[in-house]
Amino acid sequence: MPPKDGMAIVLTDEKGKVLKGFSEDYEIQVQVDVATPSGIKTLGHYRIKRTGIWKLDTTRSIVKVANLRKTLPRISKEKRYGVRVSVWVVDRKNGVLYRGIGSTLLSTEDLEGATKRVAVTVLEKEPLPKPAHEGWYHYEWRPADDSWEAKDYVKVPLLIIDNRNGKGRLQGSISLEATYKTEFSATLAYGTDLEAKFRNGDPVKVLSSSVTIYGKKWVPVEGHYYFYRSIDVPEGKMGYIYIWAKPYYRHEKEYICAWGMGAYGCGETGRERIDVGIYDVNAGRGVNGYIINGGYEVESPKLERFYRFTKEGLQHALLKDDGISLQYLFKGISGNCGIKFGIGIPVGAIAVAFGAPAPVAGLVASIQYEKAGSISMDGGIQNYGPPITLHASKSAQKYKFKTGWFSSCSVEVPMGFYVKIG
Repeated sequence: MPPKDGMAIVLTDEKGKVLKGFSEDYEIQVQVDVATPSGIKTLGHYRIKRTGIWKLDTTRSIVKVANLRKTLPRISKEKRYGVRVSVWVVDRKNGVLYRGIGSTLLSTEDLEGATKRVAVTVLEKEPLPKPAHEGWYHYEWRPADDSWEAKDYVKVPLLIIDNRNGKGRLQGSISLEATYKTEFSATLAYGTDLEAKFRNGDPVKVLSSSVTIYGKKWVPVEGHYYFYRSIDVPEGKMGYIYIWAKPYYRHEKEYICAWGMGAYGCGETGRERIDVGIYDVNAGRGVNGYIINGGYEVESPKLERFYRFTKEGLQHALLKDDGISLQYLFKGISGNCGIKFGIGIPVGAIAVAFGAPAPVAGLVASIQYEKAGSISMDGGIQNYGPPITLHASKSAQKYKFKTGWFSSCSVEVPMGFYVKIG
């Protein structure tokens, strides 16, 4: 049974079976974090010891989290907030450490007590560091000093149109429909000693060589929203459509904490990860649902570092009075692998403007909704001038996605969504 004001998390593998170790001598360590209207909060650290006799493994892999109402006092009906579950499987028999991630979502109804099944994806494994004795240590992720969360809503671009080399007026639009569930998904990047590596060298090369990037590993916030904006961008100008949201950049370091037998305290393991996303959006109630607040501006969004991490993903010719849907451009850039991601939001570049290291500008979170079984985004680009060639951009880095139990794919994802005239 879950706590009255909390939840019970049942950890499973990717096939839906209860998560267990890979030998007769293991334990599972868990850290639970939650997105809230005021930022990302750590709810607690938990240990699950193997139970059973010899090869009979009866481990249930359940953790109970209490006092959710205290953490989420202002959760509203139009939103669901994400829970990020970090997992370490400590296999003492084989001397292997596995790192994994899972997630779920919380609604107002869940605050009365809920049981959530969370599928864990194993991302990494490595030789188990010492100490290797049960009960003497645990792992945890802690935010570094340069982590940043927007305390107020800021302008977050969804569509950027660069018409500085154009020959006439362009119109762009973007639309969300409340019939479908809009997800603001986070991106995670794992590496070693990132704080030191990010200080030197070309930011694009440093990011490409230092981290493995995973798209859509958890969703900090989702909801059923309406949104629509269009923008006219004159020849020689830039313009963008934005929403009001709260982005974040969370630079985390892994610590190993020991206690007992004369060993106390915590130390860094060298593993680090970066988590970028949006933890809240500004939305108001309309007559027929909730509407995300936003706008447009005929100027550059002032994210100069962001453009360095983009490269051409697709060219498309537009005749006078011709138009093209964002969905067509989106699918043309992404392919079958990247279609899972959605449209990139330049959260990393916004964080850099607030002090994050330069390579972070190449990390984008995503926005998308599922329509007729596929990831989608509505809107388009219309050309009111002479014939032009439209260039849609993708990331210079590859993002990894799981495609099966033992398989994955890597692909450059849509950036911006940023289009320009060649």
